Order: sequence, then structure tokens, then C-alpha cells
Amino acid sequence: MNMPQMGYDMQEGTLVRWLKSVGDEVTLGDAVAEIETDKAVVEFESTAEGILRKLLVEEGTTVAVGGSIAIVGTADEEISDSGGSLAPAVEPEIEPAEEPESAEPEQEAQHELTDGAVPAAALVAAPMDEVRASPVARKIAAERGVDLAMVQGTGPGGRIVKTDVMTAEPSAKALPAPTEAPAAAPASVAVPAPKPVQVHVPTGTDEIVPLSRMRQQIARVTVGSKTTIPHFYVTADIDMTEAMALRKQINENLKDDGVRVSVNDLIIKACVNTLKKHPKFNAYFTDDGIQMHESINVGIAIAEEDGLIMPAILDCGHKSLAEITTASKDLVERSQSGTLHPQEYTGGTFSISNMGMFDVTSFVAIIQPPQSGVLAVGTVQKRPVVQDDTVVVRQMMSATLSVDHRVSDGAEGATFIVDLKNQLENPLKLLM
Repeated sequence: MNMPQMGYDMQEGTLVRWLKSVGDEVTLGDAVAEIETDKAVVEFESTAEGILRKLLVEEGTTVAVGGSIAIVGTADEEISDSGGSLAPAVEPEIEPAEEPESAEPEQEAQHELTDGAVPAAALVAAPMDEVRASPVARKIAAERGVDLAMVQGTGPGGRIVKTDVMTAEPSAKALPAPTEAPAAAPASVAVPAPKPVQVHVPTGTDEIVPLSRMRQQIARVTVGSKTTIPHFYVTADIDMTEAMALRKQINENLKDDGVRVSVNDLIIKACVNTLKKHPKFNAYFTDDGIQMHESINVGIAIAEEDGLIMPAILDCGHKSLAEITTASKDLVERSQSGTLHPQEYTGGTFSISNMGMFDVTSFVAIIQPPQSGVLAVGTVQKRPVVQDDTVVVRQMMSATLSVDHRVSDGAEGATFIVDLKNQLENPLKLLM
């Protein structure tokens, strides 16, 4: 079994925890390990059937995509020594650059990870009996002088993550020892007055915050999206008055069943119905042509501490509004607990970014490659609007569709968002 590519631009992953042991029987789809990518911790499902004969990497090891992590075979199959032992699958080949002797401290502190670079510490597997911590947590702990042995981990399986280190106090033994005062000079020796020393104290505005792996990934994907995908945008104001009334009625009638439909659930269902009518927006652009998708997998933007992830609700085309509500809640909960499936993480065909909970009126979203469209929606708020030459108060929402111009044109984008508007302004269609 090899390290899978569980993201459009994923280059490596960290094996957080083995869920199976040597000698266990595995079948296709069994959860074998937890893998930390640039954006989330997800379960790696077995791609082979048989007996787990050998683990090739230790927990905490960072492995390049495609690198071997385990061997699955039959009980009597011979495993050669070349199969490897518990050791890192990625060896650092970093030769330290020669630095001038006169380099000042603040220059040394500015060494940052470049695009795709990985700290050497993250490439070396920690012994099994060491404290379990993510590579980012270890790096920050070293910088802040935090003793990981004194930190309580809140990650999967008690693993120490970045947040745990950031909230921990520096260890006394890790703090630098006070500088001893120089011995007094003999009375017969004239001691010249010390020259003033220029101390460079970085201010808050000058501080350089190291990029987390997630932030590096977001930077790569968004820059790639904006430089390779020709975006265009179409905006519409949608009257959500009837949709909000229907939502209230559904939630009152189904509260005993534990069902609570959110505004986002209504938007997802409306997008699904519209994508069925306009399948071009449920497609990828490729060099060979436009790859159409039969399954509608709607990604929803979920904000986390270090950035944004966009896992997908799979096969929405066959789900009712109630089923979408249940699936959406489950997806959010599992993204927070780090138990997303690889296909949910990588299989989105269209996405929705909703910032209504932040009281944002409108915004535009960046397309998540290789998808060709994303819908950005703001808050639902009461606004004065004109109906039949009369000013009335309605519950309005602004929505902006970002489209890959290589896949679709402006007129098609306009037709899509008008049909979406029609779905939400006539919400009984969402129940059919």
C-alpha cells in the first residue's frame, strides 16, 4: 500500500496513527491508518485485500505521495528484507547552505519554508515511545521552548496538535539560562566604558509567523486557481422570504425527529436541482476536453483554526432535503474529528461557500480546482424591495457564482443563477 493523493495539490502526508496491526486481515475499504494532509486528518482506506504483513513507516512519519507505507499479502507469502522496516519513507536530502559568520539573529529568524519545502524534523520518524505530536506542533514547541511531555494532546488519539502547543506555557528547563555578569576588573586596570550596543527588538508588525502546512497548501491552490482558471462572476439577489418560512415550518414539525434544516441545506438542494438542469457546471476542465460527472458531489466550505477545507457531500443528486441535512451535519462533525473519507476530501464536483453566519452581505469565492464553479452566498437579511410599485420588506440574500470561463460562458452562468434563484424563491420545488 502506498501513500495516496488525497488532495488536488497534495505532495506528501503524515501518517498519524495505524488503525490496524501486523497480522490483521484487511479488505478493500477498511480504515487502515489516519493520514494528516495539508488540510485535515483523514482515514486511509485499504486498497488491497489480505493480511497486513509489514508496516513500513512509523507513526509521525511524513511520506511522499506514492511512497510505500505497508505490505499486504497472504499468510504464507515471503516478505523480503528489501520490503523495508519501520523507517521514514522520505529521507531528507537537504544540505545546509553556508551562512556568513556575521549573520545577525534577525536574519536567521527569517528563514521560512518555501513552496513545497518540508522541515527536516518532519521527515524523521520519532521513536514509538516518544510523545505523539504533529510535525507542526514539534516545530512550534521547539521555537517556543515548550516541553511536549508536559502538554495534553487534543488531537486524534491524544496526539498533540498546533493549538495545544500555542496555549502551553514554555518549560522552565527550556528557557535560556541567565547571562552571568562579567567579573570585576582589577583596580589597577583601566576599563574603558562599554560601547552602546544596538539591540534589534522585533515589533508586533515585524514578526514573521511561520506558515502552517495548511496555509502553504491554501496559498498554492488559490494562486494556481487564480492564475490558471479564467474566472468570471454572476451575482443575483434572491428573495428568501418563502424559503425561510418553509424552513421554519419543517423544523417545527420535525424537531422531535432531531431534524433541523439550515439555510445552507436549502441552498445545497437548490444547487443540486439546478446542476441537474445545467450539468456543464458539474464538470472539470481537462486538456482532453470537459470531463462531465454523473454524480453531483457538493463541497461545502468549513472554517478551521488554520484555514479552510471544502469536503463534499457525495451523491447529492439522489438525496432528499432531509437526507442532505443529515449528511451535511455528519460531514461537519467528522471534519472536526478528523474522520473524513478520502473521496469526501477530493471528490467535490461543485462547491458552496456560505459566509452568512458572519453577517457578510456578499463576496466572491475562488474556484477549487479542478472544479469549474463555486457559489458564494451572504447573509439573509430584511431589506426594502419594490414589488408591484410598492416598497415592501423582504428577506433577501445575495449570491455570486464564480465560473471557469474555459468551461462555460456568461450567458450560461446567468441562466444558471436565475434558475437557482427560481428554486429558492419557489421552495416547494426543493421538496419534490
